[in-house]
Order: sequence, then structure tokens, then C-alpha cells
Amino acid sequence: MKIRETVKRFKPYEWEPNNEAISAEVGISPEKIIRFDTNTSPFTPSKLLSELGRKLSSLKVNEYPDTSYISLREALSKYAGVSIEQISVTNGADEALDIIAKTLVDPGTTVLVSVPTYSMYRITTEIMGGKVVSVFRRGDLSDDVGAIINAAEGARAVFLCSPNNPTGNLTKRSTVLRLLREVNAPIIVDEAYFEFCGKTVADLVAKNENLIVVRTLSKAFGLASVRVGYIIATSETVNILNRVRPPNSLGIMSTTLAQAALREVEYMEKNRALIIRERERLREALKELGKIYVYPSEANFFLVRFKYLSGSEVYRRLLRLGIVTRDVSDLPLLKNCLRLTVRTPEENDKLLEALAKITS
Repeated sequence: MKIRETVKRFKPYEWEPNNEAISAEVGISPEKIIRFDTNTSPFTPSKLLSELGRKLSSLKVNEYPDTSYISLREALSKYAGVSIEQISVTNGADEALDIIAKTLVDPGTTVLVSVPTYSMYRITTEIMGGKVVSVFRRGDLSDDVGAIINAAEGARAVFLCSPNNPTGNLTKRSTVLRLLREVNAPIIVDEAYFEFCGKTVADLVAKNENLIVVRTLSKAFGLASVRVGYIIATSETVNILNRVRPPNSLGIMSTTLAQAALREVEYMEKNRALIIRERERLREALKELGKIYVYPSEANFFLVRFKYLSGSEVYRRLLRLGIVTRDVSDLPLLKNCLRLTVRTPEENDKLLEALAKITS
């Protein structure tokens, strides 16, 4: 079988180990394993699932879904405060990134990424044969806007993440505005964690054809397995992106659940408020341990750096207790760092207890 040279050299996404594999490794039953590594919501949206259950028998699963996703786009339009023509629906935010790369990146062209950040920007670019130019963040992990501008000549796109995964900090609005003025390339802002900070640049889209915003219902809405994302851009840009969008990548059950979630925004907001309260409590408790530096976060996760211990060793010791974190120690600027998702009070207390013993 002949394989593209790009794929032969390609570094794939690092999949999270599943509970069954972890269970076999550490000898803890899968249901007792706590996932602090995926940045998903700890709350199952039972009310939405009940509504889906009542509708299941009438869903036309034998037919393809409406490829325009008009009803879902209307709901997203109302939620995001933009026109329906400015929205394209995707199978999670990852498909949105894939569509953007397919539209913008030719083999051999360059894309700028502010690192460390979400690896899918690199992956979608390299799959298309593009080259990633990594611009290192400043010491405080903020975007180095001057360095991005200096490296941007000839670039096909600039990818930003706000709040940034895995660091938790925002891309400043002033940074986006300056890039829109001074860089002759699309600026893509990934707002997957938007709900946890409430700060967005989506309102700038209408007057900036080079701005593309990506969002998802996976995080704050608790619908990670449903795979519903969306793009906000000018209507002209949306029309171009839709040329490469698959016609039926979202199924009817996904769109039904997504519309139910957007009718029940108060349910999401209630869970979001609890997670934010836990974020602040967890932040202070982690600081009190004394041997961990806790980076500021406006997302539903923290980046922490261990002062006297190897981050990878802490990861392994937590794993043996059935606590799964994200080891990001091999990323630029993040030596001895782990990323920790904010979960329920009870689960967060187990994490704190374990870290207290490990760092004592």
C-alpha cells in the first residue's frame, strides 16, 4: 500500500489511555478511575438525555440529516448573538479545525501557532502538507504578539486558543485586534472554553473577514461524546468553508441533543457556576500545598508546575491511585507541569489528598 510521505513522517495525536487499559495496568476497577485529563464536564446532562429518550421513536434515523442544519444553526445564532449566515456546524471543534486547514493550507505553505497550545492546529496543518512555525510564548505564557507579527510574512493562518489549552490563560483582545490590523492572513481563535471565562472576540467577526472563531458544546455543555462544534465567521467565509465541509458529519441524535442543550442554557450555566466555584477553591487549596506553582486559569482546568518533583513522576504516582492527569512536561516551556481538570468537589478532594501525600 502506497502511503503519502506526509503521513509516514507524521506525529499523530497522543490519545488518552482508556479506563480499561488503566485498570489493567494499576489494578483499580474502571468505575473508580477519575479522569482529570480530558477537560470535560463531570456532569452528565441527564435532563437532556431524558428529552432525547422521549423523542427517539420519532427520529427519522433511516434518513440523512438536513445538511444545512438550519434548526441547529438558528439555535446557535441566538446563543452566540450572530447571524445564522455567520455559522457553520461541525462534528466537534476538531472537524472545524480540519475544515479550516483544508480551506487555507496548501503543501509547503506555513501556519503560525503560539506554543505551547492544542496539538490539533499542528496536526490539521501537517496532514495538508503545510508547515507549522511555532512562536514561543513569553515567560508568563502569554502570546508574544510581536514575534507572531515578525514571523507572519507569507503565512496562510495564525492559530490562537483562548483560553489556551493547556495553560488556561486568555489571548488578549488587544492581541487579536493588532494581528487583524498587521497580519495579512486569517486569524483563527479557538474558544472551546469560552463559557468558563465569558470573554470572546466573536463580536469582531462582522467587520473582519480574516477572523474565524471556533467553539464547541463539548466542554461547558457536557456533550463531549455528542461531537457538536461550530464556526463563527463572515457569511462569505462561511460559504467558502462549507465547500469542504462534509454534508452529513453530524447525526440526528447529535443535533437533537444540541438543540435541547441550547434550549436549556440555564442548566449549563448552573453547572458552569459550580465548576468556577470549584476552580477557585481548588486553586487556593493547591497553593496551600506549598510545593506546587499554580498558573492563573480562566478555563475549567489548571496548569501546575511541581517545584521539587518531576511532573512525570507525579503523573505516574497519581495514576497508580486511579487518578488520571495530563502530563505536559514534554511541551515547550512546561517542564514538570501537569494539566488538571476541575471536577466535582468530592473528586477534587481526592486529588488534593493524593497530591498532599505525594508532595509532603
